[in-house]
Amino acid sequence: MSTSSSMRAGRRAVLATAAAVAAQAARPRAAAASGHRTRRRGRRPNLIVILADDLGYGGLGAYGQHVLSTPHLDRLAAEGIRFTQGYSGASVCAPSRTTLLTGMHGGHARVRANDFRATGEEPTLERNDTTWAEVLAAAGYRTGIFGKWGFGRDDYFTPDPLGVACEAPLPVTPAGGLGAPTQGSGSFGVANRGDSSHPLQKGFDAFLGLVTTAHALDYWPDYLWRGNRRVRLRANEGEVKGTYAPEVYRDAALQFIDDHRHQEFAMYFAPQLVHGPSQVPDTASYDDREGWTPDMKAYAAQHTLLDSYVGEIVARLEEHGIADNTLVIFTSDNGPTPNEHLLGGSSTCADVLTPSPDSALADYLWNTNGGLRAGKHSLYEGGVRVPLVVWGPGVVRRTGKASVADRPWGSVDLLPTLADFAGINAPSDVDGVSVRDWITGERRGRVVHPPLYFERPPNRDQNLDGGPPAQLVYTTALRKGRWKAVRHAPGADPAIADRRARFELYDLEADPAETRDVSALHPDVTSRLQRLMRASHAPAPYRRRPYRPRRNRHGFRLGPRP
Repeated sequence: MSTSSSMRAGRRAVLATAAAVAAQAARPRAAAASGHRTRRRGRRPNLIVILADDLGYGGLGAYGQHVLSTPHLDRLAAEGIRFTQGYSGASVCAPSRTTLLTGMHGGHARVRANDFRATGEEPTLERNDTTWAEVLAAAGYRTGIFGKWGFGRDDYFTPDPLGVACEAPLPVTPAGGLGAPTQGSGSFGVANRGDSSHPLQKGFDAFLGLVTTAHALDYWPDYLWRGNRRVRLRANEGEVKGTYAPEVYRDAALQFIDDHRHQEFAMYFAPQLVHGPSQVPDTASYDDREGWTPDMKAYAAQHTLLDSYVGEIVARLEEHGIADNTLVIFTSDNGPTPNEHLLGGSSTCADVLTPSPDSALADYLWNTNGGLRAGKHSLYEGGVRVPLVVWGPGVVRRTGKASVADRPWGSVDLLPTLADFAGINAPSDVDGVSVRDWITGERRGRVVHPPLYFERPPNRDQNLDGGPPAQLVYTTALRKGRWKAVRHAPGADPAIADRRARFELYDLEADPAETRDVSALHPDVTSRLQRLMRASHAPAPYRRRPYRPRRNRHGFRLGPRP
């Protein structure tokens, strides 16, 4: 098949798949169209969560980026609230997304490590790991997820080879891709209805995307999941770049908005952009950059493509006249990852992960971590402090021409905050708190935020941060006020005696790059934070309380502009 015919076939697959998702997700709705701008008094806002993958704190123009173009997200930051101390739930994908979905920090969350390549087991959520989608569904919202899910099993999938040349002769998997065929054993047509981790079992009405974390490394996959079924993307078979998966997610998300514009809906848009490998349909935005390699252009184009998708989502809200009825929260799952680009960041192949040292270099040249210490895999600021932008013309209350807030909060607070907007209780044992008043300007009482807590169990990841090797220590971190504590416990038990662990203390107000350990100068702070860290960790699995949803009358109701 020629490249042009593959792209045409890919586009047809995109449209057909998105339309099918829309049919699956559709519910009865009002007949009247809303082509004009409207703000329905008394209704609750639509809620949209957009999660970038491996986007660093300095990856957006609004956060100081001068090389990469992100005009749409810069606009949202200028018109909404740009939080300068936003935090992910962890320094790697699966634990971070667990915190974002469930409101449980790393010391209590079900998933605390990202070790699927080492163990062969994908992270899973259990029935009592309540997600914000389940909470909002109980509140009457229509819910959909489009993109990378990252939990549960897909016995048909075979991971791609790592670190070999595209031209190397490789066996064909049952799915039609390249790799070790012995790893894929399932039947293509069998639905995963018994998997408690599947999105449709975790509160979402509609799903189009990739189930497992490993599969989300594929930008040109041989199949996607639509609901509980796999759908082939034949244009991608045989190392062909035909159907670009994030484009399919984008189309499905826009269709979901179209179909639910008359209802209260909650949408989770999670493309794998800007995670490696650096693969995009084209690099036109950066083709004129002299001295840039193809991988550098592709990596830059990932940032701008993600930004364009956000722009299209906002434009669709405005087209339907529901922008004033919608709250959009944009953030990232962890910091940038030059070390992963060294292993498998190349844009060259479709089905093989190959090294890209120039993409790794680009992270440093472009300062994608915003001058913070380290990046992904590290619990220093560069690994967990991320962009956090909140936008909603009819919901967000701004102060002055530009609203910038330095209150520390993050993914752990998402579930209770969305529940508060929807007028329903959050699970009683979540670690996060609602920061609704920080977004809306309401004064319903002082928001008392607990310390932010993070964990990184021993793993095979590369942590290029100046700390002990990740394979040898169980690292924990805690943010309370101006203070940031980092503790490296040798072995696999973070509860060992403090005298055996390496403890560091940083004053983030004076030293946001964490260059000076001041623990010896502040023994009282050191002692207090060590106690908090010990109290924050519980052995896994943490016993959750059953969730019993109860609606209330305190949800955010849209009203006339002041």
